[in-house]
Amino acid sequence: MKLSNIRSAIYNSAIYNKVWHSPKTRLSTFLKGKCDELPHKQRLMVVTALLSVFILIAFFVFGNACYKMGARQARQTFDIEHIDGIDIQQPVNTVAHEVD
Repeated sequence: MKLSNIRSAIYNSAIYNKVWHSPKTRLSTFLKGKCDELPHKQRLMVVTALLSVFILIAFFVFGNACYKMGARQARQTFDIEHIDGIDIQQPVNTVAHEVD
């Protein structure tokens, strides 16, 4: 069975429509209706507030991740051990060179 056949079977199934397509359609129509009811200035303020909240959350998540990486590095100390050279012995030539 090909992947495209599986994908089309999933998209055409009733489960997909009940779980994803129908709620998404209802939510988008609800949000569109609420946004259309708002005046332009109020809609601009809502978008600005949501964008500000998103930026603050993004800075918090990024800063927290950087802090945790730095804290983890401070707890661990690395001892650097240099690799010693390997003694390679030259093979002994067992064939005697004859001098004429």
